[in-house]
Amino acid sequence: MYQYSDLANKTVLVTGASGDIGLSICAKFLEQKCSVFALYHSRSAPLTELKAHHPSGEQLHIVKCDLTRPEDIAALCEWLSREVGKVDVLVNNAGIVKDNLFAVMSEDDFSAVIDTNVLSLFRLTKAALMLLRAAESPAIINVASIAALVPSVGQINYSASKGAMLSFTRTLAAELAPRGVRVNAVAPGMIESTMVKKVSRTVVREITQSIPLKRIGKCDEVANTIVYLSSSAASYIIGQTIVIDGGMVMR
Repeated sequence: MYQYSDLANKTVLVTGASGDIGLSICAKFLEQKCSVFALYHSRSAPLTELKAHHPSGEQLHIVKCDLTRPEDIAALCEWLSREVGKVDVLVNNAGIVKDNLFAVMSEDDFSAVIDTNVLSLFRLTKAALMLLRAAESPAIINVASIAALVPSVGQINYSASKGAMLSFTRTLAAELAPRGVRVNAVAPGMIESTMVKKVSRTVVREITQSIPLKRIGKCDEVANTIVYLSSSAASYIIGQTIVIDGGMVMR
C-alpha cells in the first residue's frame, strides 16, 4: 500500500471495527503508523486477533461502545479527550441490516436500522466534533453503500439509511469545510465478506456478471480508498461520495 507520510502518528477512530471492512480499515491505518481506536459493540475477538498479529498491533486500541446509547458516546469522547486530546480521522463504518420486503417489514426493524445507521452517525460525529477541530487537518469518512444509489429489493430500511448518510455527508461537508474539517463518503458495492458468503452462490454469480470488472470487491479496496481520503493527497476533496463497485452502478 502507498505510504502517506502525513498520516504517521495520527489518531484514527473507527466504528464498526470488528466487521470485515472495519478490520481492513484498522489494518490499513496501522500500516500508516496511526494510532487506531477501534470501536465494537459485541464482537471483540477479530480485533484481538488483529492486534496480536499485525506488525503495528500495539497501536490498536480496542474499545467497547454501544453507539445507540448517548451516554456511552459521551463517556467515550470524554475518555479520548483525556487520553489523546484530539481525533484526526473519524471513520463512521458501523451499520446493521434487517432485510425484508416492504410489505412485511416491521416498524421495529425499520427503526432499528435508522437508529444505528443514521442517528448513531449523528450522535458520534457531533460528540467528537471538538476532538476533530482540535486536530490540524481532520477528516471524516462515512461508509455508505451503493444501496443508497440503486434499488436494493428487500432493503428499504438499509437503502433509506445509506441515502440519508450521503445527504448528511454533503451538508456536513458544507458546514465544516470553512472550519478545516473535510467530510466525504464511500459507497461500496458487493464486497467479499462474511455477509456475502451467506448469499446464494447463484445470486453472487449473477451480480458478478453485471459488474464490468467481473468480480466482487475486496475489503482492502474499500479501506485503501478511505485511507486516501484521510490523507493530504485528498486535501481538495470535499463532500464527495466515492463509489467502490467495479463499475456496477455505472451501467
